[in-house]
Amino acid sequence: MIAIIYIICMAIFGIIMLFLYFTKYRGLSINVWKPGAAWTRALIYFAFCNIFMAASGTLEQIFSQPLFTEDQITNPYWIIYCIFCFVYAFFAYWVLWARMTLTFDRKYYLGSEIVFGIIWGFSTGGLLLSFYHLWSLISAPSWVIYLLSFASIGFWQYIIQDYFWDIYVSPEHDSPKSIIIKTAVCHVPNMAIALGFLSIWNNYFLFIAIFMFVLVASTIFQKFPAPWAKGHFHAPMFKPGMFGIPHGAGYLGEKNKDTGKSVD
Repeated sequence: MIAIIYIICMAIFGIIMLFLYFTKYRGLSINVWKPGAAWTRALIYFAFCNIFMAASGTLEQIFSQPLFTEDQITNPYWIIYCIFCFVYAFFAYWVLWARMTLTFDRKYYLGSEIVFGIIWGFSTGGLLLSFYHLWSLISAPSWVIYLLSFASIGFWQYIIQDYFWDIYVSPEHDSPKSIIIKTAVCHVPNMAIALGFLSIWNNYFLFIAIFMFVLVASTIFQKFPAPWAKGHFHAPMFKPGMFGIPHGAGYLGEKNKDTGKSVD
């Protein structure tokens, strides 16, 4: 019953955000990045994530499980792995990701950045956790569940990040080089490590907590503008991807309006 109410509330919220978006930002050029439009798009996506999480039964599992068990906190292997997850996440996102991120002198909006990062982390972490939860319902060895989850999560994240998030939500914050390095050193290893922890110990909320931890960092260090922020913001650069659909390319320098070629 609680899951149904949650789904209804998220659906209503999503519809309101859709109405707001089409009323205020319909027809906005892909070459223009506005904080209000980005927040609205993100909130629509978060509503979808939460609906999927509740409908899959994942949300119920999150709140019915203990944060950790007595056996786990007395198990040195659990303690070491848990610490390792957060230490790696700290290195990957609070250090490396932060250093490789372009901000174009944007201002910090720390309060709204933390709020956005927490919602982003809970929603995205919950959606990715739902992939694992659904695969875990089949009768298969844990390593098979791990591989199926990793493959489906990787495919989903590639599509969403490359074709939606990095064009329509985040302001420009990457270069072609940083995209490759962040993927290889931050995103893929963090997912592999966190999913391994989940597969072995089954701590649903700690899996989401890892994503909240890293996405708060991502929001802060890209200096994600508040919805009321004013001024000019670099819209993400893009190039044709699958079927000619635009996808994130990373910052290649300012372009000449007449030739379309880089001028720096």
